[in-house]
Amino acid sequence: MSRTEHFLNRFLLQNAPLTPVDIHPGTHDAAVLIPIILRSDGWTVLFTQRSWQLRHHPGQVCFPGGRKDNTDSSLQMTAIREMEEELGITEKQIRVLGQLSSGHTFTGYQIHPYLALIQPPFKIIPAKDEVSAVFELPLETLLDLNTYQPLITTRNGTTHKIIGLTVDGWFIWGATARILYQLAKQFG
Repeated sequence: MSRTEHFLNRFLLQNAPLTPVDIHPGTHDAAVLIPIILRSDGWTVLFTQRSWQLRHHPGQVCFPGGRKDNTDSSLQMTAIREMEEELGITEKQIRVLGQLSSGHTFTGYQIHPYLALIQPPFKIIPAKDEVSAVFELPLETLLDLNTYQPLITTRNGTTHKIIGLTVDGWFIWGATARILYQLAKQFG
C-alpha cells in the first residue's frame, strides 16, 4: 500500500468529531473542496489560480470554493456549488470523503474545507471571470512536511507568521497552504 493510499484509508476511517475553530465576530462562512484525483501516475490535487481581475486575492492559488449563499443547504453544498460554478465539474462527479477543521482568515472568513474525490473523466470549463489557471500537483509532495516553509507577512501594520510552499513553480500561501499543511500534519 502506497503512502497516499494509506493517507486516504486513514482519512476515511477517521471517526473523531471535528471541533470548530473559535468563530470570530463579523466573519463570513466559506467552504472549499480539496479535490483529489487518481491519475495513471498517482494521486493529484486540483487547484485554481484566481483571476488577476478579482478585487480580493487576485492571482492567488486556491481550492475551488467560496462564500456560503443563503440558498445553500449546507457548507458542503456551498463547496460543491462553487466547484461547478468555477470549473464546471458537477455534483455527480464529486465524492466528498470528509471535512477538515475550519480556520479563520485575516480577511474575515471562516473556511470549511472538504476532502473530495473527483471521478475522471471530467471536462473542466473554467469561469473566465474567476479563474485564470487550473492545474494539478502530486498529493505525495503535498503530504511531505518538508515541502512547507515558514513565512512572515505584514497586514494592517501587524506582522504574522504564515506557511507557504512552492511546487512545480506554483507558490501557495495563506489559507490554502494552511489547509494543506493541516492535512500533511494530520495524515502525512
